[in-house]
Amino acid sequence: MEKFYIKEVNELQRAKQIAEKLDLHEHDLKEEYKRLLFNFEESIGQMRLITKVSDKIQKKLDKANAALDQKNRELDSKNQQLQQTIDELTQARAGRTATTIVLFLALLLFLVEEILIEPFIEAKFGDNQWVSIGFKLFIVILLKPIEVLLENLVLSFLHKRLKKQRAAQIVAEKNFVDVAE
Repeated sequence: MEKFYIKEVNELQRAKQIAEKLDLHEHDLKEEYKRLLFNFEESIGQMRLITKVSDKIQKKLDKANAALDQKNRELDSKNQQLQQTIDELTQARAGRTATTIVLFLALLLFLVEEILIEPFIEAKFGDNQWVSIGFKLFIVILLKPIEVLLENLVLSFLHKRLKKQRAAQIVAEKNFVDVAE
C-alpha cells in the first residue's frame, strides 16, 4: 500500500524538514509552499482518478454480481424443477414396483383362494356362489390398501438409498477437495 503513496510520503517528510528549519528566507519559503501546494493538488487529481477507476470497477463488479445472482436464481429454479421431476419419477417407480408386487400377490391370493379356500366354501355352503364371489371381492378390495402400503415402503427404501448415495457423494467430493488442496 505504501508504494501508492511514495510521493505523498516524501512530500510530507520534506514539509516536516522545512518546518524544522523555518529559518528560510521568505522567497525560499514561498517556493517551498508553492511546491507543496502543487504536489498536493496533483495528489488530489490522482486520488480523483483512482476513485473514478475504483467506481468503474465497482460498477462492473455490481453488474457481475447481479448477473451472478440472476444465474443463481435461475439455477435454483432449475434445481427445484429437477428435484420435483426426480421426486415424481421416484414416486412413479415406487408405484410401478408396488403395482407389480400387488399383481403377483393378487395372482397368488386368487390361486390360494381357488385351490385351498374354494373347496372349503363349497363343502360348507354348497352351491351358493355368493359366498365365493364375496370372498373374491374381499381379496380385490384388500389389494388397494396393500398397494398403498407397499408403495410407501418402496418410497421409504428409495429415499434411504438416495440419502446414502448423497452422503457418499459429499464424502467423495470432500476427499477430492482435500486431495486437490
